[in-house]
Amino acid sequence: MLIKNGKVVIFEDNDVKVKGLDIKIKNDKIEKIAEKIEPEKDEKVIDATDQVVMPGLINTHAHIAMSIFRGTFEGCDLYTWLNEKIWPIEAKLTEEEVYDATMLSIVEMISTGTTCVNDHYFFSEKIREALEESKMRAVITRVLMDNDGEKASQQRIEEFIRLYETRDEENSLVTYTVSPHGLYTCSGKVLETARNLALKYHLPIHTHFLESTSEIADIQKIHGDTASNVLKKYFDGIPTILAHGVKLNAEDIAILKTMNVGIAHNPISNFRLGCKIADITTYRKEGINVALGTDGQGSGNNLDMFETMKLAALAQGGIHEGEERIGSKEVIQMATINGAKLLGLDDKIGSIEVGKEADIILVDMAPTLDNVKRIPNKDIISNLVYNTEGSSVITTIVRGKILMENRKINHLPVEKILRQWKHS
Repeated sequence: MLIKNGKVVIFEDNDVKVKGLDIKIKNDKIEKIAEKIEPEKDEKVIDATDQVVMPGLINTHAHIAMSIFRGTFEGCDLYTWLNEKIWPIEAKLTEEEVYDATMLSIVEMISTGTTCVNDHYFFSEKIREALEESKMRAVITRVLMDNDGEKASQQRIEEFIRLYETRDEENSLVTYTVSPHGLYTCSGKVLETARNLALKYHLPIHTHFLESTSEIADIQKIHGDTASNVLKKYFDGIPTILAHGVKLNAEDIAILKTMNVGIAHNPISNFRLGCKIADITTYRKEGINVALGTDGQGSGNNLDMFETMKLAALAQGGIHEGEERIGSKEVIQMATINGAKLLGLDDKIGSIEVGKEADIILVDMAPTLDNVKRIPNKDIISNLVYNTEGSSVITTIVRGKILMENRKINHLPVEKILRQWKHS
């Protein structure tokens, strides 16, 4: 296909630029980027006039079946929320409920411009089934933990091995991590098992890390050491995705800089759970890769990465008074190319470049009443971060396949998916 007449977000010379360019897609990949490309015979042409063409958004930490928990949280701290609300309900969930909740989240992501998600949950074979039907790109796992006993822990390990060893090796849209839930819910035995699985299957680690103050004391009690020392002991040398990282101090940062790690920053969830906010401005200055995530909808409200971008940028002004801090260009990178790097997929996605797979979204910027808060559009990058919602995404493309066009998702039974939650 050929995308014509759009304003294209390009990463060039360590900068984020917007240029009037056309994009030619062939065999799932971006074949050419130039001005005024002429269409071939019978080639599908998408007219992107008054639209921004940008890399698909990458959500680096989510629990996508947790759409079922939307609206279940108000006013709890993290531990109370987990122990009294989330885990008791999750213990009763069925595979079909997880499948249905996953399909709802997939519709939410496609319709708001997310083209890749890094999931962290269970009943993972049903999650994979939904993802394969949807043609979404995702990184999935079966979460490991043993805070509820050895028997349950062993079952989770077996479920992960079955999940990975029954994968479709031809389907590169779905890849995998090894995911201990957190250092405060996993013994050294489980962390060692996770390390061995990651090395055996050549997979990254994905874990919650220093999300709350309570974790610090719990990790010291369980492991007899600080969180960062425990992390280095078990996962040094393995690519590691750290969800949250709110409570990092100078010592933590110094240790993380010696490892192959990055932060999946989830500002909305952290604020809602009263965890304060991660100082990602400092993390980035120290050379730590920072990407963005939404967390699950129970604490993160929704999977709209545009909303996450806005709050990620604004929140840094609350901890860096009168100081240099991240801006809209850095946040766009965090939501795209930084996320691809964190997931080890930056050779395939994360930017609009010749040779990369075509994960692309088109965002409406037409001078209409619906877009009045983006008029005048003097700074497209700023408008994308501070004045755009996921519902402004017009078209979503994953690996060269259109998943949504003109706000229509035609390959999924969207009305059925939405209707079944009408009375929930």
